[in-house]
Amino acid sequence: MTTKTKTTKIDIEATQDKIANTSINVLGYSLTPTQIGIGFGILSTIIGTLYGGFTMYQKVEEIANLDIGAYQQQMDLVDEKLLSQQKLLKSMESNLNDAKTNMYRIDTKVGEKLNNYDTKLDRFENKVEKIKTDLEDRIQKALDNPLSGRK
Repeated sequence: MTTKTKTTKIDIEATQDKIANTSINVLGYSLTPTQIGIGFGILSTIIGTLYGGFTMYQKVEEIANLDIGAYQQQMDLVDEKLLSQQKLLKSMESNLNDAKTNMYRIDTKVGEKLNNYDTKLDRFENKVEKIKTDLEDRIQKALDNPLSGRK
């Protein structure tokens, strides 16, 4: 059994010419596919430009309708708050410096008092030590005294 295969050659150039020369009737006008493509491109460009212009107009209208006075009022309030915060901060800084100075003075006075008490305590300890030594010497002399009656 043999099968016959039918091969068909397609003439590409003839097909291109046939498509290029084909005309389509649109609204009573005879147009080629190329003319329809060019018309579509021109029409879409015009519509896109109109849409972009309309969108831009909306944005400009939106900006034109902004209440700049309200924004200025809010900015003035923010400025007032900033100034009051700066004043408060300066006041706090001044108070901290005063407190630091007072703490330094107190520390100095306490240090002087501690040194004074240390000196007095050292003198007292020296006196106690001297009295202790004197008392031990007297006790020893009394014990060493032959008249004390101890043997």
